Amino acid sequence: MSSGQVGSVDVVPDAALHAISPTSPAADTSVIEVPPTAAAIDHTRANLHGVLLGLAAAVTYSIANLALRGLAKTDSGLGWSMWVAGTKAFPTFFVAVILICVRRWRGQASFTNWNFVWPIAVAAFFNQLGGNLALQMSLVEIGLAITVPICFSSIICSGAIVGRFVLGDAVSVRTGISMGLMVASIIFLSTAATNRTVAALSATTLPADDDWGTATGVALAMTAGLAYGITGVYIRKAVRSQMPVAATLFLFSAAGFLVLCPLSLTLLPLSTIAATTEQEWAMIAAAGIFNAIGFFAITHAMRHLTISRTNVINASQNALCAVGAVIVFGESLSAFGLLGIGLTIAGLLTLDRK
Repeated sequence: MSSGQVGSVDVVPDAALHAISPTSPAADTSVIEVPPTAAAIDHTRANLHGVLLGLAAAVTYSIANLALRGLAKTDSGLGWSMWVAGTKAFPTFFVAVILICVRRWRGQASFTNWNFVWPIAVAAFFNQLGGNLALQMSLVEIGLAITVPICFSSIICSGAIVGRFVLGDAVSVRTGISMGLMVASIIFLSTAATNRTVAALSATTLPADDDWGTATGVALAMTAGLAYGITGVYIRKAVRSQMPVAATLFLFSAAGFLVLCPLSLTLLPLSTIAATTEQEWAMIAAAGIFNAIGFFAITHAMRHLTISRTNVINASQNALCAVGAVIVFGESLSAFGLLGIGLTIAGLLTLDRK
């Protein structure tokens, strides 16, 4: 709502006042308040809804990430990470199926033509393998406090570059500066992860190849961010065009639940799944439910906000996950780690908000 639309005043010059007859109706020099237009009110409400949805997504994604960190096992291998990443998609898949059935019952179209659906389906598959699976594997290697900001930095850089070619978004000077800060944050966070591993090696009898595990964890976090950044562009393109949100949720969750879960069973013994404790099932359910709420909130937020503003609001995930990782899981954060998180937030705040 601009100042020209609300609370503006008409100032009558002195010369004009002398020219007006005291008995003329135009002689009323009281302040005239211009009411806001309906379009301005709708725009303000849409922005407020977008901000609230973005905050809800940040909080719920943070809770989901804490649950995923609790499920990160160093001795269970790729199969367990794939199983966790796949099963957490079930709540979103379940809700999406219900929403699609409701749309069909109302006589509304659920999907657009195939030429528009298949790119979203490919992006969904890439999001699950390169995003969710890579993120879970990174949590195993380097923990939550460092994984999330590295992932966010990669999201910003990849989203800006891909958005330039797919959506025609301009890469401004501020966006370039933001990307530079993100790259610097990745360097500091990688250093923090390496230093923490070196300290652990000197204090325990961990094998020396754990240093390679750290490098792998950093690479996986960057890969996850790359996947999320690219698919985020396609999600934004989908929800702002003919594709209903329910269809977008269905495609992305189906790629996880119907693809990752069966693949995990080829690597994970059934005895491992049978040995899953009640606490682990509860964490899987929490990760899935809060991930579904976050996905639903962020896709709706993108209807009202630019992707840059959405990412700025989501920056609170960095702080929330770092605090949760330290308090709940006892992860340590060095000066390099804190500086890296600070640079990530600074880079997000530097982004254009238009």
